[in-house]
Amino acid sequence: MSNRAVLLQKFVPNNPEAGLALVTKPVPKAEPGQVVVRIILRPLNPTDLLSYRFEGYAHAKPGSFTPGSEGVGIVHDVGEGVTAVVKGQRVVPFMEFENIGKGEGTWQDYVSVRADLVWVVPDSISDVAAAQFVVNPWTVHGMLSDLKIPKGEYVLQTAAGSTLGRQLIKLAKHWGIKTINVVRRKEQKAELKALGADEVISTSDEDVATRVKEITGGKLAYGALDAVAGQLTKQVCASVRDGGQVFIYGVLAGWELTVGVGDLFRGVQLTAWYLIKELSILERRRVFISDVSKLIEDKIIEPLVGETYDLADFQLAIKKSEEVGRGGKVFLKS
Repeated sequence: MSNRAVLLQKFVPNNPEAGLALVTKPVPKAEPGQVVVRIILRPLNPTDLLSYRFEGYAHAKPGSFTPGSEGVGIVHDVGEGVTAVVKGQRVVPFMEFENIGKGEGTWQDYVSVRADLVWVVPDSISDVAAAQFVVNPWTVHGMLSDLKIPKGEYVLQTAAGSTLGRQLIKLAKHWGIKTINVVRRKEQKAELKALGADEVISTSDEDVATRVKEITGGKLAYGALDAVAGQLTKQVCASVRDGGQVFIYGVLAGWELTVGVGDLFRGVQLTAWYLIKELSILERRRVFISDVSKLIEDKIIEPLVGETYDLADFQLAIKKSEEVGRGGKVFLKS
């Protein structure tokens, strides 16, 4: 029995994927208090690609780093003292807490995590939903909760056509919050409207700040979520009310951003929001598990499923995951 793993062997600045290889590692032993999980399905998230592409990223450790922020699997073995789970149960291991920092992500067949960091998946939740139970749904729930937007007010979001963006549209509607959704391609407008988006702005032929003023009658958005950064952040900040909150949670345009000084004088608050910080809070973790599992069961948050590749075909999966209009989240299976 072997443990296939995608390993970052070296960092290649102009072609990061060239530094990745499929290798064989020993299957982890079930140490006391630990659970060994055989991962059967894991999504490709932007954060996974970022983890090995950015040389300065803390997790990128050539020769000892395996990407992968989430997945679903079967309990393979349990260590001494573990009573919460048993062999054969379907579980979600919460990787962000300890494994990612050690370079032991889910892009491998087997992982070992602390027993308190696995969640037994109910039969009502499918493999594809369980595999992406954490990163997108918990981020959507956490950011939207933290903005504290009153019912009937607008939240502005960038990268609205992403899996996370689509989930936010449905959750906001469920909570009575209106959405203004920024996309690059105008072809996405009808699709997002069908999901329940109130307004959609295409940066290809519209000015974001101008349109937000028109949509809100000059009130502007109550708060905003930005996955892009770069020059777009300036437009986002200009589109929120005086004293409004903007969360930066992604860097699709790179690690730098622009903000207007006038918006800072208006009291616009620009803050980074990242899930790993929130997951260190036990009570928050419990809320995420309870609320998100119910939202999935009630089909408020639904998986957007694209193509599935074998773990050995990770290079093809990476390319597919970055195709424009790919149609859903790409998965790696074991």
